[in-house]
Amino acid sequence: MPFPEHDPRINAVAASDLVSASVLASLIGMLGAKGLLSDEEVREVYEQALYLLETQQGADEDMAPIYEVARKIIEDQLRPDDGE
Repeated sequence: MPFPEHDPRINAVAASDLVSASVLASLIGMLGAKGLLSDEEVREVYEQALYLLETQQGADEDMAPIYEVARKIIEDQLRPDDGE
C-alpha cells in the first residue's frame, strides 16, 4: 500500500521525528556501551517501544503503512546481529 498524499509540512514533522529517534537510539546505545543498561535491558526498551506502537496504532487505514514501516524498523533492532 503506498503512502497517502500529504501536506508538505509533514516533511518538517518527519525530520523532527527522525532527529528524536536518532538521539534516542544513540542514548540507548551509549547507556548500553557504558554498562548502565545490559544487552537484555536494551532489548527490553525496543520490545516495549514495539508494544506501545502496536497498541496505539488505531484503525486509521491511511496511517497503516506508516505504522507498518515503524514496526519494521523496531523489529530490525530486535534481530540478533550476525556475530551472535
